Amino acid sequence: MSKIDQLFKEYTQERFIKLNKEQFVYIVNLFPALRVVMSDGIVDQEEWITVKRLAKILGDEFASEDLGDEKEENLMLIYRAEFRHLIKNLDKWEDKFLAALKDYFHENESSREFVVETMYLFASASDGVSQEENEVIEYLTKELGLEDIEL
Repeated sequence: MSKIDQLFKEYTQERFIKLNKEQFVYIVNLFPALRVVMSDGIVDQEEWITVKRLAKILGDEFASEDLGDEKEENLMLIYRAEFRHLIKNLDKWEDKFLAALKDYFHENESSREFVVETMYLFASASDGVSQEENEVIEYLTKELGLEDIEL
């Protein structure tokens, strides 16, 4: 069982959420960006607006029939709730998410650029990229082996 499969099982069981693996993988891919948002210890209004927009985009894009008639809205709310949960519980999930993501990159090379792009997108959501955000991006880039990604 891959690390992403293990994390999917553990996380969805603990959180009692109805996401399929593909829907969950987007949360994992966005985790570094959420970590960047929390680099200064505060999620400001502009950053939270960016998080909510992304939740809406993902809800619209990846809604599945098993989520009911309002499936896009339901998935958006799930994503928003999980982003909030992860922001509040970084200490608990960070190592597991980063390990699973690093492992996931071996089979999904295209996700590497997406992760770097979203880290910078979230960092620039407020007044440019702060020193704290830049330090977290550098740490995550090294931790995840993404030093070779150029934007």
